[in-house]
Parts: sequence; structure tokens; C-alpha cells
Amino acid sequence: MHRFYQANITNKHTSFEIRDDGIVHQISRVLRMKVDEKIALFNGGGVDFLCEIRSVAKDCVGVDVVNRVKSEAEREIKIHLYQGVPNVWSKFEEVVRKCTELGAISFHPVIMERSETRLKNGDLPPKLERLSKIMIEACEQCGGSVLPMIGNVEDLKSASDAAPGVKIMAYEGDKETSLEELMSEMRNAGEVSLFVGPEGGITKGEAEYFVKSGGGTFNLGKRILRTETAPVAVIGRICF
Repeated sequence: MHRFYQANITNKHTSFEIRDDGIVHQISRVLRMKVDEKIALFNGGGVDFLCEIRSVAKDCVGVDVVNRVKSEAEREIKIHLYQGVPNVWSKFEEVVRKCTELGAISFHPVIMERSETRLKNGDLPPKLERLSKIMIEACEQCGGSVLPMIGNVEDLKSASDAAPGVKIMAYEGDKETSLEELMSEMRNAGEVSLFVGPEGGITKGEAEYFVKSGGGTFNLGKRILRTETAPVAVIGRICF
């Protein structure tokens, strides 16, 4: 079933009009959908609104809401990603797309010692509107109904002090602890904050501060993964 994001649909609606030009075009011109065909709408809150098309016009698609169901695609573990700001912002966008598909519920760009960026603590992430579009497209594709949150830019100290749940950091300097050894703790807690470094990795001082703030480090084995690959690999392992 085709799925579309509509921020304004609520539980009060028994019918709804889609007026987003892009979605109207996709339904009427690209998919060539007809009256009585079914689609799903979601507003980012975890519920799918199952609908039947009752009218298709040039600038509007009218639907009747026939059922509301809680999404079954959301993860049992809440995963927050704290990503070291990469030197090219498109890498952060790639991480957001892939990790939204996997089930992350929030993204936090973190300035670390080896981040090459002009961003400062407290800044809004660049191209925020584009990031929102990326997350919406990923949710429409993967079946997720909870739209993730994008946090402001933070430094590592602020981020690690405030991060919820079990705090873990992918750190190549940890030669002893594997991700597998932390899995039971994460599953019991039900909430995980994952920290991944930028290009160049995480410094020893950063890892030491993270541990002092209540976090734990782990290694990813003998291979060194790119900054945009590591979070996908770790979140995939946690979820599956």
C-alpha cells in the first residue's frame, strides 16, 4: 500500500483532503490511482490512517478514513544517534536517510575534536528543511510512522551529559569490548544513545570523558568503517 506523510491529519478526521502538489501529482499522474483505491497516511505520531480515495482532482485528492492502526514497524528499542559532524554535510544526510529506515528516532550532530566544520554549539543543523524531507521520504518507503527528531548542533560534553538511556560509543581504541557484550544491557533499558565519530575518529580524551559521564565504548572488529557506514552497521545490528 502506498504511504504518504500528512502532518495535519488527526484522529478526529473521518475524511481528509490532500492538497500537497507533489503528493497530488504522484497519486493522480504518476501512480494513476482511482476512486476506491486504498492508501495510508501518517502524521509522524506512530499511527497509520488507512484511507479510500473518494475523489481525484487536479489540485486535490479526497479520501475517507476507514481505519486507524498503530504502526507495527517501530522498534522496541528507542535509538538516538549522536553523529560526529562530517566534513561534507551530505554524509550526515545519508546517515539520516539510512538510519531513519532502520528505526532511529532522533539525530544529533555533534562537534568533536576532529570535526572539520564552522558549526558551533547550539547552531541549527544546515539545510533543516531538506533533512525533514529526507526523513519523510524514508518513513514513506520503509513503513515507519514516527518521524524522527533533529537536534541542534552540540559539543561532545553537552551531548554526552544529556543523552538518554544506555550511552555507547564506537571507539577503535577499545580493543576489548564488542557490541555483542552490550546488547543485553541495551535491550533491558529499552533506550540507547549511540555516539559515532567524524572522519579521523574519536580521540582518547573524548573517549575517556564519555566513560566518566556514564557511557561505555566498544569496537567494531578489525575493520575501520567510514563515518557514514558505522552508524548504519551498529543500528542494523541492534535492531536485527
